[in-house]
Amino acid sequence: MQKASRKKATDRLDMRILTALSERGRQTLTELSKTVGLSATPCGARVEHLEAHKLILGYHADVDLEGIADLSPYFVTIAANPYSAELARKLEALMIASPFIVSADALFGSLDYILRVYARSTHHYHAIMAPFIELGVDYETWPVSRKVMPQKMHQLVGYLANEGG
Repeated sequence: MQKASRKKATDRLDMRILTALSERGRQTLTELSKTVGLSATPCGARVEHLEAHKLILGYHADVDLEGIADLSPYFVTIAANPYSAELARKLEALMIASPFIVSADALFGSLDYILRVYARSTHHYHAIMAPFIELGVDYETWPVSRKVMPQKMHQLVGYLANEGG
């Protein structure tokens, strides 16, 4: 039995739309249609189709958290030893509930999760992590010393568009 592909069908125009929106999500449909070389009506229909098929997940502002609040970023890895589905549900519920955990990914291997956490101080960071400690998980913390580059998802989308997906 062949494994089903996770890739959703897109053509060159869809990829051009995705590239343009990932570069600048705040543009009018008229601007977008000019960028990708379509008239507004079919361009709008394609955007709606991409949204409906969850290829466009949202439109977001890139906010400088450190600039608006006195917050420092940390990367945290968590190893749930021993791992269980019930423990994973509890951990993921804690991650989702905390406004200071801005991203979380499950991993394969000896580590189970990697988190990006923002905290006001070391004391605040420990308060954020306290519920995780109560569940008996092992974790390691890496304070971020400086941002080397911003997230550049638009460059990857553009690359995929140019290579044909």
